[in-house]
Amino acid sequence: EALVVNSLMYRIVRILTHLLIRLFSAEAFNRLCWVLPGRLVVQMLRELGASIGEGSRIRPPVLFDNWDWDDGREAPFSKLSIGSNCSLGRGMFLDLREGITIEDDVTLAMGVMLITHTGAGHSPLGIMHLPSTAAPIVIRKGAYVGARAIILQGVEIGEMSIVAAGAVVVSDVLASSVYGGVPAKIIRRLDRG
Repeated sequence: EALVVNSLMYRIVRILTHLLIRLFSAEAFNRLCWVLPGRLVVQMLRELGASIGEGSRIRPPVLFDNWDWDDGREAPFSKLSIGSNCSLGRGMFLDLREGITIEDDVTLAMGVMLITHTGAGHSPLGIMHLPSTAAPIVIRKGAYVGARAIILQGVEIGEMSIVAAGAVVVSDVLASSVYGGVPAKIIRRLDRG
């Protein structure tokens, strides 16, 4: 009986999600991601093209930016790939201008920001001083990213590495290492024994 109720609930959420997004744009989806339980957010993301492995959890609220249903894609979250047994903490921000790949067994603590692009918008600074750039982010298997850390475009977080809380990561993080600070620098290597 519980399986039937869950199946019906997922179908209702799927229909409502598609309807709300078609009527009210991406902002409606973001509002849902603030109030619905994490398992429903995961299911909605899968329905909208994200690849999310078994056992992965998202703890709302979570905010997504730079995806848009209106660009004609039937899978607006196809740039998001989350492996199995991952944990994404409360208050995360994911910029999907470019791809975000999170491999298996990764933990992203509360308030982590993954930012795949820089752009000055309509500011005249964009012409000479801050040109728009974008690149994907990859977080390798078993990595841990601490609370309120910011991972910027083009960064790869190495396998079994740790990014300290509050760090701003602007370049790749070596595997089996601890990084921290602003900008993040290596603090020490981890023993893989």
